[in-house]
Order: sequence, then C-alpha cells, then structure tokens
Amino acid sequence: MRLVLTALFFVLLSGCASSIENVQRETARSIGGDVLPDKVIVKDLDRSATSVKWNAETPKGAYACSADDMMRRVLCVK
Repeated sequence: MRLVLTALFFVLLSGCASSIENVQRETARSIGGDVLPDKVIVKDLDRSATSVKWNAETPKGAYACSADDMMRRVLCVK
C-alpha cells in the first residue's frame, strides 16, 4: 500500500510540475528576449514518467521544446 501511495504522490507531483502556466513560463524563459508567458501557445503537450515534450507558438515563431519531468533543463529549438 505504501508503494502505491508513493507512486501516486510522484504522479501528482509531476502533473503539477508541468501545468500549462508553468510550461508557458519556462518556454518564455528558455526562448528569452521579450517573449511573455501569456503570449506562448502550448500545443501537443506530452508528459511521460521522466520527461515533458511540447510545441510552442510564440511571437518569435514556432519551437519544439522538451524538459525533464520537473520542468528543469528546458530546451526550445526553432
């Protein structure tokens, strides 16, 4: 039972780590410049156990982005 609760905790934690608002913020931070989080449109968000991938539309163009499950080490490529 303890193992199930631990697994559930990590699933919930990873879901929170990649909320749309967090993805928008980290995308804007990764791209840099004058891109604001509210101007980032997140598409095709794909969460796995160890990573998150998505496409982003921004005023600077389209990007393919990825990060680990806790939204660290975000990389966005045009």
